[in-house]
Amino acid sequence: MSGGLNFRLARRSVVAVACLSVMGAAAVFGLGTGPAVADISAQPSATTSVGAGSDSSRLYADVHWTKRGIPKGGGSQPITSSNANWSPPVCWYKSFTPAEFEAEIERRYIEAGQANAGTVYNYYYEIQSQMNEIDYHKGDHGSWWVLEWNPSVEISPDSICPYDTGWLWQGPADPAPPAPVTPEMLAQAAYGETRLPTRTVVLSPRADNQKVNLATYVKFAEAIPEVSVTASLDGVSATVVAVPYSLHIDAGTTYASPTSCDYTFTDSGDGYTVDSSDAGCNVTYRKATAGDSTYELQARITWRVSWTPTAEPQPGGTPLDDGYSTYPQPVRVQEIQAVNR
Repeated sequence: MSGGLNFRLARRSVVAVACLSVMGAAAVFGLGTGPAVADISAQPSATTSVGAGSDSSRLYADVHWTKRGIPKGGGSQPITSSNANWSPPVCWYKSFTPAEFEAEIERRYIEAGQANAGTVYNYYYEIQSQMNEIDYHKGDHGSWWVLEWNPSVEISPDSICPYDTGWLWQGPADPAPPAPVTPEMLAQAAYGETRLPTRTVVLSPRADNQKVNLATYVKFAEAIPEVSVTASLDGVSATVVAVPYSLHIDAGTTYASPTSCDYTFTDSGDGYTVDSSDAGCNVTYRKATAGDSTYELQARITWRVSWTPTAEPQPGGTPLDDGYSTYPQPVRVQEIQAVNR
């Protein structure tokens, strides 16, 4: 392989400019008769924050998001995966022409200078000098592959990019990079970008006027729509669709019988609804709350999630992990007062 950079990218804190320490002039990918590329490591700064788009040490993917199902002005919350080990993709590779790669290196060089990031600035000055000697492979068959970061992933100690090569040249005889963006990757990114509408269950009796030994009926004031998110990048698209499937009600105390109930949503044609007035299970509180104290009733919706490699929602998608949205609600429970006539 001819040309590249071993760019160890640790993401331990929020950064805008990586403090780069040049470790020597070890050739990571041979440049043939051209100059070697320095082997460097990146140690993030803990004092700055990531802005939109990109910074002097990273390229953030220009993903186009299309979101459907969240009413304008309505509340929403991020989807919570039922798989505790799930996380969205942090990074992938994007193909660049030699001219595009030259412009990207120039951008990083200029932004490092504007940020007064001396070490980074000097580093990209050296990279520019080395790349100018091989003219960025202009006129050669092949392409540059540059590591891109998922812009929707919050930078945290858990957000580790598994790839340690910041960019590489792929000639006709070279293997493909390990992770060019795929519909599957964009589906996972769209899953992580999914927000679900906030809905508080309507209780009968009211939440502030629950009664001991009286069943609590639940419903929603309006139907809940399905939600979808499309992620598109460089001609590749994936659409994730989340449909409300079931509702779990937890009384928030052991002083109830039953302490929890589960209901299945019904498709009303205008959305999905639940009404437990005719259900065989309804939470019933057995002990009043004291003074101003309350029980915290929890309503959790389970969403069935699927995806298709399309720019619009389509039926018959491939299943993804179920998602959750949770809505706590304080309830005050009183004894039923007898009326003497």
